Amino acid sequence: MLPTGTDGPALLALCRPALDVVTPDVLCAVDRALAATKAASRRDDVQVVLAEAINNIAEHAYAERDFGALALRILLNDTVLTIQLTDWGGALPDDQAQNAPPPVPTNLSEGGYGWFLIRTLTSVTSYSRVHGQNRLTLEFELF
Repeated sequence: MLPTGTDGPALLALCRPALDVVTPDVLCAVDRALAATKAASRRDDVQVVLAEAINNIAEHAYAERDFGALALRILLNDTVLTIQLTDWGGALPDDQAQNAPPPVPTNLSEGGYGWFLIRTLTSVTSYSRVHGQNRLTLEFELF
């Protein structure tokens, strides 16, 4: 089931396997959906945020499983672009979406930048675990 909670028709709704090889196709579909809308100016930010979020789902939510699914829904109004991601994998530990520490640039670590980028490039980031589903909502204010 796709997440609910924001009224109006979806600009894009899809469900795909949660695999790294699928991420480019999802990003292209989202970019095409946004290209001719008032959210076109946020396309670069959306691409970075979605790449990070989908990577986290594929690597972590389904780390103990061979296969998983990801549902995506995009809603758009006059002031906000909302992207809702749902997966059925393992829960996100320790409210990481809101409280992950910022990366330390001198650490030279490859990881640790994902949640920092997601929170920095979105206006609102919220996560909930409901009935075995992870629900991540990403909002982008429109300029």
